[in-house]
Amino acid sequence: MSLYDAVYARQSVDRADSISTESQVEFCKREVAGQNFRVYTDKGYSGKNIDRPAFRELLRDIEAGKINRVIVYRLDRISRSVLDFANLIEVFQRNRVEFVSTMEKFDTGAPVGKAMLMIVMIFAQLERETIQQRVIDAYSSRSKRGFYMGGRVPFGFDLRETQIDGIRTKMYEPIEYEAKIVRLIFSLYSEPQASLGDVMRYLETQGIKKRDGKPFNRSRLRDLIINPVYVKADYKLYDFFKSQGADIANAPEDFIGTNGAYLYSGDNKKRKTVSIAGHTLVIAPHKGLVESEIWIKCRLKCLNNKSAAKPVKAKATWLAGKIKCANCGYALTAKIYKCKTKSDNRYYLCNNKYNGGSCTFSSLNADIVDKIVFKEMRKKSAEFKTLYIQRQESGNLQIEKLKIRIEAIDKEISLLLDKITAANETVMQYINNRVASLEDEKEELYAEIARLDNECGNNTEEISGYMEHWEELTVSDKITVTDALIESIYASNNSIEIKWKI
Repeated sequence: MSLYDAVYARQSVDRADSISTESQVEFCKREVAGQNFRVYTDKGYSGKNIDRPAFRELLRDIEAGKINRVIVYRLDRISRSVLDFANLIEVFQRNRVEFVSTMEKFDTGAPVGKAMLMIVMIFAQLERETIQQRVIDAYSSRSKRGFYMGGRVPFGFDLRETQIDGIRTKMYEPIEYEAKIVRLIFSLYSEPQASLGDVMRYLETQGIKKRDGKPFNRSRLRDLIINPVYVKADYKLYDFFKSQGADIANAPEDFIGTNGAYLYSGDNKKRKTVSIAGHTLVIAPHKGLVESEIWIKCRLKCLNNKSAAKPVKAKATWLAGKIKCANCGYALTAKIYKCKTKSDNRYYLCNNKYNGGSCTFSSLNADIVDKIVFKEMRKKSAEFKTLYIQRQESGNLQIEKLKIRIEAIDKEISLLLDKITAANETVMQYINNRVASLEDEKEELYAEIARLDNECGNNTEEISGYMEHWEELTVSDKITVTDALIESIYASNNSIEIKWKI
């Protein structure tokens, strides 16, 4: 069997500044000098590893003893990994295959040549990893400064040219007609009795559609509602994302309630639509469209509805997961019994007894129990509202005091900065240290304002709204309200005990 030379060419991406595989082959042909040769070509494959179709075929032919020499345009066409390249050199030597690079001339049969090859590969890998890290760092830096990082333009916005820190970029600009639709969607969904299906059907009846002319579906509405690009980023939003475990690129004082926000992927491998912990929130240059209170309410409602709906297999009760047997602690399940002569009856049964256990629980009329619990929920909500008003008055007073202190700090910082021009080294050091200390105090004050603001903005009004429209709510919405108020319910044939969250 006659041996032949193997010409190998690889191109990562077909682009103008990347040498084509055809050109690589032409360079390599100069080394062939009339000998038999075969060309192996991989297009669109990175040099980060050797998992490439043509290269795998080349290795098989080497092991089969068909190849005399392997000729490449440059070393990095084979691999950009030092470890892979070292292993390949051993494969070449074991099969007595010469290795030739048209751009780097080394004798791989000699120790010095082999060492020089490895040095070249080390620098090639270092260059690749350095470029990769630069790209990552540049992306992170630009994203945290509010630069437009590409992707689909959200409904409600267009793109326009702008500059950030003297660098050209793009930003979102509201399209008034679409912006009105966005505000309408949030307004509709923020109503206690409204579901995504209700919003979808309303938009359809009004002839309101997406840009592509298709109606809004539940999935598209959900993605829109939980996207922070629409929110007016203020203290409440800052505190909300902080409480959810998000990384926040901006200082608390940047959240002034005018600009929208971006949410970039971070350490959390979960999708941003599921969990925002570990992801990074950045103040965007564009104007927000929706008040933070409404946006937060809608996002939580959207996610709660999704999570709460899963365990509910039947629409028998909104107390599912809350109501338990006072005798044995097992869950009570609502069972519907069909009746031909009168309306269907619902009863709470103990899972323990129902499945053959020794519990003495008989049954409870579910309609009566639900009415009793709802009556107690209304009473508790009214009590909580009174307490909330008192808290709100106290919290507002504290917030005003904190804002006064911030104003005093700003004045002191201004006075200190005015003294810089006439200051000596000792005074300069004092000014720097003092300003740094005051800035730290400001950050703490802003964080405390955000906490108090969120506390004062409790969801009592929302809960009251749900109570007023109870019969119009979906089972999922009822479960959400119940979960906000009640920890657990223990029921027996003689009593109902409710453990409250508030």
